[in-house]
Amino acid sequence: MWGYSVNLEGIKVQAQTKRLADVVYEKLCDAIVDGTFAPGERVRDGELADQLSVSRMPVREALQRLERQGLIEMVASRFTRVTDVAPELPAQSAEFLGYQLGLSLRAALPALDEPQRAHAAALTRKISAVIGDDPTAAFVATGDLITYVGQQSENTLFESVVSDAWLQLARNLRGAFPVTKPVAELRADFESVATLIEQGDAIGAETGIRNVFLLLPDQPGPAAAVEGLWADLEESRES
Repeated sequence: MWGYSVNLEGIKVQAQTKRLADVVYEKLCDAIVDGTFAPGERVRDGELADQLSVSRMPVREALQRLERQGLIEMVASRFTRVTDVAPELPAQSAEFLGYQLGLSLRAALPALDEPQRAHAAALTRKISAVIGDDPTAAFVATGDLITYVGQQSENTLFESVVSDAWLQLARNLRGAFPVTKPVAELRADFESVATLIEQGDAIGAETGIRNVFLLLPDQPGPAAAVEGLWADLEESRES
């Protein structure tokens, strides 16, 4: 146990057009990503139902969905808890994000027309614009880019792999883009990638993204950028 209780005050489920189980799922996703549910924290469907003002059925459905995604561990008649974040997972997640974004660009660019390349370049420049002030917004913008190029790649596997992994990436990276270099260098790197996208240079764009994440030969990888990412929660568990 992490030594503090889960507090979901302020995220009550309101009447919406979505299925209730989907709304509960999104609320629980947010709680896992932002650390309201800490890794290893036990959760109880009855308590969640009371806090969210719903019945247990949509809560159980949402928890089962999160279990399939690897973020909840359920052992019948014993416990339900948030899965732990192993020490190596943040670095592995940053590597995965870098490789998959680069591969998605390489796969998609040959199929994109000029307006589509312009849109992908604009999404890339959006990452550059916010990365210095708001790594969380940069992570969201990265999701917009990888989703768009995945949809345009004409390869459904790329799209499904990233879609299935995105929640785990968000949790493992705490919803923030890994700042691997000084901000000025990152902005210059993303501007270069945007230009390569506009030019339709798939190999160059992939190489540029790998450079952002320090994944080129003789580069150290992104581990240093995410070192200590979960240190505050580790300290809470030890105290």
